[in-house]
Amino acid sequence: MKAELKNLARELKGWAANADAEDFSGLRAQSRADAPPSAAPAGAVCASATAEKSQNAKKAAAPRAGRCPAADAACAQGEVALSQIAAEICACKKCPLGETRIKAVPGVGNPRARIMFVGEGPGYEEDHRGEPFVGRAGALLDKIIAAMGLRRDDVYIANVVKCHPTIDPTDHEKRGNDRPPTPSETAACHDYIVRQIAAIRPEFIIALGASAARALTGGEKTSLSALRGKVMKLPPDSFPIGYDAKFAATFHPAALLRNPNWKKDAWEDIKMVMRELGMTIPPKQS
Repeated sequence: MKAELKNLARELKGWAANADAEDFSGLRAQSRADAPPSAAPAGAVCASATAEKSQNAKKAAAPRAGRCPAADAACAQGEVALSQIAAEICACKKCPLGETRIKAVPGVGNPRARIMFVGEGPGYEEDHRGEPFVGRAGALLDKIIAAMGLRRDDVYIANVVKCHPTIDPTDHEKRGNDRPPTPSETAACHDYIVRQIAAIRPEFIIALGASAARALTGGEKTSLSALRGKVMKLPPDSFPIGYDAKFAATFHPAALLRNPNWKKDAWEDIKMVMRELGMTIPPKQS
């Protein structure tokens, strides 16, 4: 019996040594296909929250450079907090947007990110997929992140409003149905963005567009031009996050798609942030 087991072990070892990546890929695909669908968790946590939890778990094994063990422990607590926040967002009905959305969009990215991008609210594509910045504006944001020498997984991306603000809330399939969030909608989501920032503790926040910048400064009528080109700090009264968080404002990627002439100014804003963080700035970017 022992001799048979030894022979079987040798055969398996030899097969594994000769199997290529395609073999293993096929096995994984077959395993996924054969596996029974998992039951929906209690409380109907949405796909966004599940994806958030999965992404956070992947980041746990890769500590941010220069962090001490105590800081890593704090980050682990932040990952748990982000998952909890995502679950709350997916069940949220604080404002009418919670009744009309297709999917809530909590946020995505590295829970230990040095840089956090904050937009105004989900659009058509985001509402359907439950992830921020996935349409044409998202593709441009990815290019900006790549120009910084980073990947999407290196940063954290969220919006001040977590559900899709629509002109006509009865038609989710209508294109061009987006609108900026109202002050009351932004106020309803304010606690979520405060807690996300507190959990991630980014070194720098980049507000994308006037609505996002106003939400971070607390000024309802401040123009984007008045906020661009300067390093600011989140007001501690409305953002009690336990540290002085720096932020800057720049154009929303959707605005850059409408007016490509603003791209140069947007890149100057990004370079200002990179200098603040001691990052290497590429000699030339288009």
